Amino acid sequence: MFIADVPSAIVCLLGAMGRRVSALLLIFGLFAALAVAQGQETLADRVLVVYSGHESRQVAEYYAKARGIPAHNFCRISPWSDESIDDDEFAHRVEAPVRKCLDAVGKDKILYIVLSYGTPYVLESGGHNYALDAFLEDVWDEFIPHRVAEQSEVQPYFGRAQSEGNLYEPYASLLSYREKPGAKHIYSVWRLDAATPALAKGLVDKAIYAEQHGLTGQGCFDRRYENISAVADSGYGAGDWDIYQAARFAAKAGFPVLEDTHEQEFGTAPAPLRCDGAALYAGWYSLNHYNDAFSWKPGAIGLHLDSASAANPRGGPNWVANAVQHGITITSGAVGEPYLDNLPHPDQALLYLFQGANAGDAMLRSTRLIKWMILNVGDPLYRPFPKGVSSLMNGQPELVLALLPQLTIGGGTYAGVVAIENGNSAQERVVALSSDHPDLLQLPGSVTIARGASYVRFPIVVKPVEQDGTTVRVYAKSGELSRSNTAVIYKKLSRTATATFIP
Repeated sequence: MFIADVPSAIVCLLGAMGRRVSALLLIFGLFAALAVAQGQETLADRVLVVYSGHESRQVAEYYAKARGIPAHNFCRISPWSDESIDDDEFAHRVEAPVRKCLDAVGKDKILYIVLSYGTPYVLESGGHNYALDAFLEDVWDEFIPHRVAEQSEVQPYFGRAQSEGNLYEPYASLLSYREKPGAKHIYSVWRLDAATPALAKGLVDKAIYAEQHGLTGQGCFDRRYENISAVADSGYGAGDWDIYQAARFAAKAGFPVLEDTHEQEFGTAPAPLRCDGAALYAGWYSLNHYNDAFSWKPGAIGLHLDSASAANPRGGPNWVANAVQHGITITSGAVGEPYLDNLPHPDQALLYLFQGANAGDAMLRSTRLIKWMILNVGDPLYRPFPKGVSSLMNGQPELVLALLPQLTIGGGTYAGVVAIENGNSAQERVVALSSDHPDLLQLPGSVTIARGASYVRFPIVVKPVEQDGTTVRVYAKSGELSRSNTAVIYKKLSRTATATFIP
């Protein structure tokens, strides 16, 4: 009834979740075993390597030799001394030659575009600065056919998720998406870039080393709030839920986990002063700053949530440039204010890696928008867990609580789903339901998951609200199992309804 008032990004997200919920709940338990090995062993010829000057070509050739990428997958663009490029120069110097190279190699064949050292990374368009790499993700303008100052269209390969509710659309390879009829020609775009060509080459070396020897070390996770059960999955709380879930997945995958729940970040008392031997990291919140509190294992993967985390991948105070200088292998960040939800989601990224994805697939499937602010740094072919992590398949029973949709308009009837992950389907389960504002959100006192079933659907009545963005926590409990989720209620959804600035 209110679809005309809802931004298409939200319609896409919520409609897809509603249509696919039955299938999702059959395999929501953190692992999609059939997707793990799909097409991953023959991806070297699906990489287009873009270079500009002499040093850029040296890094490109080093990468191609290490990964067996054929020489005809090289693409030369004009050297450009500046870090940024405007619309006209982008169209002439970058977009046109890359399109020509894709046509020559096969636009259907290529899945990954890797920009070598020294190529421009900022696109100046319409008075705004964007990540140049993100515009190559849709280089044919099939998904978003024009330059936009603000865009909120969720890209079609993104995996939908509700972190607090523990609902995740499972991993599917970019190859499998692209093979679907009518799929857009979108690409996972990366850069082998750093302060020096040697550091850029080192990104390749460390990835291959970790593949050959295994990724080991500890997981370090830096939240803002101590009691996650008191935090709503909305606004800044959404970042904490992503990091909390990332830590939980890392622990399930067998990594020792160090969590900081102080407002201060690693390296600042009373938070832990060091995170040494780090293999996995997710945290936030210093703006355009790297706190030197880490030592990185070969193959380490880290995501820092801040608005300028990749302001300059070659230097300056930002997190990405310094993490690479100190030894990280895979990272991603923003050249400007991305809003929190449009950064790569660390829980999804780690989950997909644990499910057997390579970095190129995991990061793109964890990022909502293309033609926006995000740079990915490292080798997209890096695949630290090629067989997946079996310990994620056979964990203890857990509840999943899905709200369909999670963002709602007051004055309507919606749906929820509660399910048991790793549960005994031969056993009937009664699940008690409640909310912290029954005057605004009404639901049954309990529902029953029948014998032989894995989930049950229930109605949710949402009353009108006076203030946009009103949050209501929903709770499910069955015996020793419990789960919460957060409904966010609006009078009318706008294009900025979900935007959260990050510090």
